[in-house]
Amino acid sequence: QEAAAPLRTQVDLGCNFFVTAEVPDPQRVFVALGFGFFAELTLPEALRHLERRSRLLQRLSDSLTRDGAKIRAHIRLVLEVTPPPP
Repeated sequence: QEAAAPLRTQVDLGCNFFVTAEVPDPQRVFVALGFGFFAELTLPEALRHLERRSRLLQRLSDSLTRDGAKIRAHIRLVLEVTPPPP
C-alpha cells in the first residue's frame, strides 16, 4: 500500500493556542468524538463522520435560532401589553 502525502494541519493546544503539525502518513487519523473519546478512521471515514457531525450541528444551530426568535417575540409581547409605570 502506497503512503499518502504528508498532511499539514493546525492543532489546538488549548485556550485557542494553535500550532502547525505535520502527519507523515495520514492514511488513518484520530477523530475526537467527544467526552474524551477518539476513533481511528481512514480519511474517507473521517470525512463521512465530519459531514454527519456538521449536518447535526447545523440542525442544532437552526433549532436554537428558532428558540431565540420565539423568546424575543414573547419579550416584545410582554413589553407591549404591560402598562408603563406611573
